[in-house]
Order: sequence, then structure tokens, then C-alpha cells
Amino acid sequence: MIRRRLATLMCFFLFLFVFLTGTVGYYQLMKGPSLAREAAAMRNQQIEIKEWNRGEIYDRNHLLLTGNVSSTALYCLPRDIQVSGLKYSQEEARMTKASEILAGCLKDLSSDDINSALKKAKDSGQGIIRLAADLEQEEVQAVKDTGLTGVVAAPLLKRYRDDGFCAHVLGYVGKGADSSGKAGLEKMYDEVLKGSTSGQKIVSVQDARGMTIQGLMFRIRQEQDRDQSCLVLTIDSRVQEVVEKAMNDQIIRGAVVVMDIKNKEVLALASRPTFSPYTDMEQLIKNDKQSVLINRALSRYHPGSIFKILVAAAVLEERTVKWQDRFLCSGSYEFSEDLSISCWKPEGHGQLTFPQAFANSCNTAFIDIALDLNHSRLMEYVEKFHITDESCLGYSPDQEYSYVKVEPARAALANACLGQQGVMLTPLQIVSLIATIADNGQWAPPSLVRYWINGEGIKTRLEPVTKQQVISVQTAQMVQELMEMTVEEGTGKNATLSMVQVAGKTATSQVGIEKDGDKEREVLNTWFAGYLPAQNPRWAMVVLVEDGTSGAADAAPVFKTIAQGILEIL
Repeated sequence: MIRRRLATLMCFFLFLFVFLTGTVGYYQLMKGPSLAREAAAMRNQQIEIKEWNRGEIYDRNHLLLTGNVSSTALYCLPRDIQVSGLKYSQEEARMTKASEILAGCLKDLSSDDINSALKKAKDSGQGIIRLAADLEQEEVQAVKDTGLTGVVAAPLLKRYRDDGFCAHVLGYVGKGADSSGKAGLEKMYDEVLKGSTSGQKIVSVQDARGMTIQGLMFRIRQEQDRDQSCLVLTIDSRVQEVVEKAMNDQIIRGAVVVMDIKNKEVLALASRPTFSPYTDMEQLIKNDKQSVLINRALSRYHPGSIFKILVAAAVLEERTVKWQDRFLCSGSYEFSEDLSISCWKPEGHGQLTFPQAFANSCNTAFIDIALDLNHSRLMEYVEKFHITDESCLGYSPDQEYSYVKVEPARAALANACLGQQGVMLTPLQIVSLIATIADNGQWAPPSLVRYWINGEGIKTRLEPVTKQQVISVQTAQMVQELMEMTVEEGTGKNATLSMVQVAGKTATSQVGIEKDGDKEREVLNTWFAGYLPAQNPRWAMVVLVEDGTSGAADAAPVFKTIAQGILEIL
């Protein structure tokens, strides 16, 4: 009996020993590292050095479009700010005095602003806060010279550039606690980008009493990136730089889109005027007379004579016009005694062949050509070219819908074929048309996003759409020849390059009449759309200049500047 009891006790103690040993081993070996991190976190106060806790947006070459602007910020520990002559227990007095001292060092913050931020942080339990950003070197030195403890100037990775680079594509996020996407890709991919974690933090180390350990007050800690979401675009930041620089120099209001002809990926997309994502958006919207927030690359306009490219493709495919056909331009097309449409050249072009009519953008000849095509066949080619499609892979922006609405009446058909009444298209849709012609009649929807990775590490790739042959290769090559002639000997000469041959088409569309007292002036939007090199097409581009004089004078030189820049970098 006694032996049985001893055996039972020995088994019990053996089981207890094994259980305790296993438990200790589990927590030491398996849970030890995570528990150590949690314990350290309880003793640390930290703040990310990224401006917003969001996933980054990259270009096609995996270069950062967000989070790549280095700045200097002022960080502080509200509870640990020490001021000479004041005791630690005099907390309110310390904060007030420190606020006055810091206000004398910083250009954009008053002592009341600083004091309010410090008290709010203390009351909410925040151990470390970012007090100011974009410090100049003089401000940094002034803060150092104060001798205050508990404050430090350290790096800050800003999300955006101040100059509005790529602003209409990227969009912006809310201010303060509302860091959700409000426009552009930031808004569309908010669920993907929000909540991402950063690897770099500024940390203050505290003891068990919550007191900051002197000598370890601030340090930058680099952790392994975890839960990093991202969005990768088709944009090439080098091309975008070239485009935006040219627009800053040459365009007040307008848009430019550059597309890779073979895969229909958007390499650059920009609108002017632009905006800084750091602007007070409520005030900007309230006082926005220039419509700065509107993305003009995705806004609808009368395309003017660029629409003649589609008309030319249609009549050549349908064989309602021959290459050698001749037309007479007397300066206007008369429908009746009361109704006529003028050519841009009042004295007329005289006798022209079909290629000459295209190269010189003769309205009178193209009205003849369009009327032979007829209404139903024109609309058939509008559908074939997907000219009014709003689709762009990976991007569905808020925008006005484009359209081609043409009445069967002869005058309405004539106006439509000149890209005026009944035709409203976006620059993105126009560059898609150009890319289709340059790619020997093969159409695919444009794309702006390649793939994204969510916070769980799951990658979603947008697969390219199979190309459609919308016109014959022979017809496409004939239109290519027409566009080459336009640059060589027609209205597009200002887009000529010495390095490679360019193909394109100018356009000038009528917007309306602007009155200034007793004076009136016609408001015009001007265009140049084309591609290069002409013999081995790689890039399609459209340039829109609002309130210009002509496509040849305003838009073609911008195209030339950008094309030269692209050839230098690609």
C-alpha cells in the first residue's frame, strides 16, 4: 500500500516536473522573442518617421513616387522637456516656457500652438510627438542652441513632393487623424494602402516607472519591414519628369499623355495647373478659379482636326476615297445660302489630293470626304476604335463621360468629322487612338496600374488585354504615311526632330466667344497628337493647350520638347 502511494506521488511529481519544464521551455524558446518585443514596446515610446502610415506607390521601374522626399522634423517628449531653472514637478510651467523658447526658433508655429500640442499629447498619453515638419537648417540650429532636453530634430520621409509632381495621378490623403485617400489613386486604392507598417521609427526608451532613460532619450530603430502594402504603376518617373518640366515652361492650362505603343501602358500623364497635396484643400476648392484639381488629361474636349485621323482610317478602309482623289477648297463648304462651314484658311487651299488635304488639315475637303462615308459607317468606326471607352486598366477616375453623338443631317455630320459639334473626347482617349494607328491598327485599352500587394502580402497583377485588329494593317500604314506628311510638309512642321522622324496631326478646336467690354475674342483649344519614331513607333503622345492660337504654334513645340527629352533618357 505504501509502495503504491509512493509510486503515485513519484508519478505525480514526475508529471509536474515534465509539465513545468515544457512550459518554461515553450515560453523561453517559442514565445520568448515575441514576449521580449512586447515587453520592450511597453518600455518604449515610438513614432514612425514616415509622414503617413500608408503603403507606397511605385513607378514601373520600382522607383518611389511617394515617401521619397527627405525632410527634417522636430520631435519631442512632452513629459520629459527640461527647462533650466524649473523643477520636473513644475510640469505646466515647463511646457509653457518650452513653448515660448521653441516659438522663437520656429517660423510657422506660435507659442500657443506649441503649448496646445504638448498638452494634448500629454493628456492623451502620447509619449512622443512630431511637433513641426520641413525645418530649415537655421531652425534646426536654433533648437539645438536652446539646450532643451526632450526635443530633437530628426528625419521625416514626406509622402509627396511640394511641387505637385504627379499630383493628379497620385491624388492626396486627408489631414490630421483622417489619413484616408481623398482623390486619385490614393482614394481608389485606399483599402490596399492604408494600415501598412513602416520599418523606421524614432524611439524613446523608458524605465519601469515610465521615465525616459537619459542617454537613450531618442534613437532611430530600423525594423524588418512587415505588412508592407504597395501599388506599382505603369508610369515611368523619368518620362513624367520630362513632361512636367516642359509643361511648367510652356503650358499654363492643358494636359499631356505619353503611351507605350506596343503594350498601351501610360508612361506619363499630367495636367496643368497642378497643386501641392499639402495645400488646404477646402480653401483651394473654395477659391479655385483655375480648376486646379481637375485632371485635364481625363476631361472631355472637342478634339478638332485630330478626329480626321479616325475619318481618314474609315474612308481608306471602306475605300470611299482613293489616294489620288482630288478636292477643291475655296475657303468654305456651302450647304445652302444660309449655312456654310469655313476652312481655317479663308482664301482656300485650291486643288488638293487626299494626302494634301490631310496634311494641310483642309476642312472643306474633309467635309466632302465625310459626307461620302455617311453617318452609319462613321459611327461603326467610332465603335471599332473604342474611341469613347472610359476604361483604363487599374484606374476608374471620377470624370465627365466623353461621347460621339452625331445627327444624320449633312451639316451635323460635317461638324462631327471636323471634331467639333457632337464629339467630346479626353486626351487619354486620343492618345489611345494614336497608339492604335501606330501599332498597325491593333487596339487594346490603356493601362495605368501593373499590380498591387496588400497588407497580407497577396499580390494582384492586372493581366494585359488581348489586342484587337480594328482596321487592316494596310489601312493603318496609309494613315501613318498621312501623319508623316503632316509633320514633313504640312501643319505639323513645328514638331520636327533632327534625330528621328515624327508623325502627327495638329488641331485647333473652337470653344466659344469671350467678351471683354465691347471686344470679343474667340477661345480656342489647341492640340498636337503623334508618335515617334515614325519608322519604328515606340511612343504615342498627345498635347493639349487650352486657350491657345493654333496646334502648330502652341502644342507642336511642346510635343517636340518632350520628344527630345524622351529620346535622351530611353
